[in-house]
Amino acid sequence: MNKYSTIFKLAALLCAAGCSSTVNLRTEPASSALEVHPTAIADSKPVAVVTGPWKDGGDNGIVVRTQHYVLRLSLRDETFRDRLPDFMETCFVAYASALGTIPVPNDALEMYVFGERGLWEKWTRKKLGRDAEIYIGLGKGGYTTDSVSVLYDIGRFDTQTIAAHEGWHQFSQQALQHPLPTWLEEGIACYMEGTRLSRDGGPSTFRPWRNFERWSQLREALRSDDLIPLGELLDGTPQEFLKDGKDSLLTYYAQVWALVQFLRDGENGKYRENFSQLIQDASTGKLAGRLASSKAIVGKVGRHRAVELRTGNAVILEYFNSDFANFVDEFNNFVVAITARGAGDRIFRGEFPLKPAALTAPVANPTPAVAPVADQPGVEIKSR
Repeated sequence: MNKYSTIFKLAALLCAAGCSSTVNLRTEPASSALEVHPTAIADSKPVAVVTGPWKDGGDNGIVVRTQHYVLRLSLRDETFRDRLPDFMETCFVAYASALGTIPVPNDALEMYVFGERGLWEKWTRKKLGRDAEIYIGLGKGGYTTDSVSVLYDIGRFDTQTIAAHEGWHQFSQQALQHPLPTWLEEGIACYMEGTRLSRDGGPSTFRPWRNFERWSQLREALRSDDLIPLGELLDGTPQEFLKDGKDSLLTYYAQVWALVQFLRDGENGKYRENFSQLIQDASTGKLAGRLASSKAIVGKVGRHRAVELRTGNAVILEYFNSDFANFVDEFNNFVVAITARGAGDRIFRGEFPLKPAALTAPVANPTPAVAPVADQPGVEIKSR
């Protein structure tokens, strides 16, 4: 059972089986971690074994077991279905190592991907009863609850994107002892959308900057002066922004995606080490204690709120910058810089979008100036 309360995810607004002998699924003990640096390339292809049919998935439903997953798949595109296990294992490597080494869950993660919405709705009603209509009304794509992701086919690209996104939620619900703030949880899920299937049948790769959809939404929101003020962004939830319309929700996701990129690569990487420490504290159960004793968060009520709620700027104050106004200026300048002319080509290639020379040019609201950021290639993980 998930250690967090049951939650549903709004990321869905993005956008005859054989049988083998039983496979021994190797899992990692909770005290160990998948020690793969995000630039590493694994030497061997992950093993995926079909263990039987999946009745609820229809005529072509199968159950596939890999090192870290039990996947129930009934995708109509059999090529995509056959490649999805490799894709999810690549995602798993990214989840466990891209933002700091995290001890991996003891149990295999479960994901359902139905070939059609009707089967997804039927299964959801059977399993969730009276709560089913909440999930069914979300829109297209699927949801994650109690560490299980339940999706349906919305096209190859969109399905892999939501699988990568929801896969982080189920991983974090199992791997982290303390939940992250909502804005950070959703931002990391968007960051993990950089996992991609290759077009030529090669191994899946993880390039976190390669998210042209989030970047485009960020750029358009900036140009139309529709960006959400950072304080409001941190205080809100996806459900609340959805009430203002789909565009508002998509802008929320684009900004939390950019915020995670900023914490990792912005300001010449000055927040990266603290970001890794935050992830470690969440995974080891130290996050709440640090917030409760923080000197950067004003007052007992403020510290209590920081522990009890998953919104607000408390984590920013404690881990990154006690001067929130300065942090806001840094982030705003970063958003302007990464959406400037010419950055889109690099985003499309999955590369860090800022050139050192470009950072010396004036940008809108240039005080304080954006610190020079060293150019660097996109992070890449290959699954074999």
